[in-house]
Amino acid sequence: MTSSPNLKRGLEVIIDPNRCIANAKCTTVAPGIFVLDDETGIAVLADEENATVEQIFAAARACPTQAIIIEQYGRRMFPQILTPMFGDDAD
Repeated sequence: MTSSPNLKRGLEVIIDPNRCIANAKCTTVAPGIFVLDDETGIAVLADEENATVEQIFAAARACPTQAIIIEQYGRRMFPQILTPMFGDDAD
């Protein structure tokens, strides 16, 4: 199944170098799309043009540290930011 180019419109993939631990799960799920940089060991989106939306999201879901962040039109799509359930409420 291939993605329509319209689905990737506005899609931005950000790899947080502070979270990436070079586990290479992203390269396993999306080979050729994500690679590990030889010098830093940090994941890199190597073939954005041929990457499908499914491959990008599969790689992000496979990342154990959630270092791959996906935004569309400036809105975070993955991983979801959860609001705290507990905290200091000014009651």
